[in-house]
Amino acid sequence: MQKALRLALGAMIAVASLSTHAGACTRDTVPGAEATIDPARLNQPLLDAAIAAEVNYQRCRHGLTALSGAPALRDTALGHAEWMASTGTLSHTSSRPGRATVKARILASGLRVRRGSENIARVALYKVEGRTGYRIADAAACAFTTPAGQPIGRHSYGSVAGYTVGLWMASPDHRVNILAGKYRMAATAMAVDPTGRACGSLFIAQNFAG
Repeated sequence: MQKALRLALGAMIAVASLSTHAGACTRDTVPGAEATIDPARLNQPLLDAAIAAEVNYQRCRHGLTALSGAPALRDTALGHAEWMASTGTLSHTSSRPGRATVKARILASGLRVRRGSENIARVALYKVEGRTGYRIADAAACAFTTPAGQPIGRHSYGSVAGYTVGLWMASPDHRVNILAGKYRMAATAMAVDPTGRACGSLFIAQNFAG
């Protein structure tokens, strides 16, 4: 009974500590993140910064230090995102020589690291996901509306970052990468598959290293 009480008390203290710490956390403001994504001119540094703001906010809420960026890691993520978009395949394994696996890609970055992992996602370019249905007003013009008739536009860098990290946090396998204390850097990139559902899919790859 005493042991059980100690365990319960320990859990209560841990929860209280987490709640207090989480309340002090804020998302970094990313200048330009409200810009609508133009599939013909992707801004990789802006996406990377927007995703990092969301990821580091989640890490702060769990008492973890922020991850730093790494251009070499972003290049690694971009290569895999482009492969996924070109093949229409959401996978951690690719057919790229020397970069077929997560481990091979992390090592190919040239960074001096001991461990790494990867999160990936496929998200519609237009904000048609995560809602209770949508209507196609004009498929050729990529015109979508809510069931009530409100226009649905393309994602901004900020909205796609929030939506994607939300998906990852809801998935145990992706969440564990975001909240791993063993990593010290992360970077993200994306590529477009214009043939994807609802006028295009964004393939997003995020690499962690430590």
